[in-house]
Amino acid sequence: MKQYDALTCYADRQTLDLLTAISSTLPITGVVDNDASLTLYFDEGIYNGTILDDIRTWLPEGSDAEFELGTVEEQNWNAEFESSLEPVRLTERLVITQSWNPVEPAGEDDLVVVIDPKMSFGTGHHESTRLIARLMTRVGFAGRRVLDVGTGTGVLAIIAAKYGAGRIVAIDNNEWAIDNTNENIAMNDAGQIVVHHCELADVAEGDFDIILANIHRNVIIELFPAMVAKLRRSGDARIMTSGVLIADYDGLLEAAAQNGLEPADEERENEWVATTFRLRD
Repeated sequence: MKQYDALTCYADRQTLDLLTAISSTLPITGVVDNDASLTLYFDEGIYNGTILDDIRTWLPEGSDAEFELGTVEEQNWNAEFESSLEPVRLTERLVITQSWNPVEPAGEDDLVVVIDPKMSFGTGHHESTRLIARLMTRVGFAGRRVLDVGTGTGVLAIIAAKYGAGRIVAIDNNEWAIDNTNENIAMNDAGQIVVHHCELADVAEGDFDIILANIHRNVIIELFPAMVAKLRRSGDARIMTSGVLIADYDGLLEAAAQNGLEPADEERENEWVATTFRLRD
């Protein structure tokens, strides 16, 4: 039977939530949140010590997180997590649910997005997804070109499709995310989404009207120059970010300013913040 390396983190809730957000940028096969701990699963031979070093640099200064490395046999790690999922209303119009929890629209304007996650992220149950979804209600998507960086379950790309976006490019560097995104696109009949297993640097296209990035702050800052380069040079072009702790927000704003961006809108919930940036005049 196939075996996997399992890295378990024991920490406070805020740290575990941050690690959940970080997990979407790591080469993992599965993740399970056990309330008091979070376990990341890696295909055999993928995990190495530099991954833990990277995780530690992303955690808040002074974090008392403890890590334990083990090996487990193949299993459906998300079975318990999936069974606990319920539909969640992100905005007045937008509901995210699962294929095993069908939801009928409450009215003509209701939008229902079906997301069956392979991972416990991108389901609408985390603040970062809810926050950027709320910002998306205040940006016009009809007919516009959209790039979703670190698409995960594909949820933001699918929401953009529901809002009438034209061509949508969704990218991720994790194979599980590509498979999951394609499955969710099919369930939501979102044929205008093109999915690529690649890094942002490998995207040949440019002139995007809207770029979505619900990923860790450090990764957003690293990718700001490339995202700005792929943005349409027009007054209404936007880069929308989430997955950022309020405690780290000043650093994000400083990096945005260095790349010719200024905040145009924001949403906050608990310790998290999402921001819409525009090109500075």
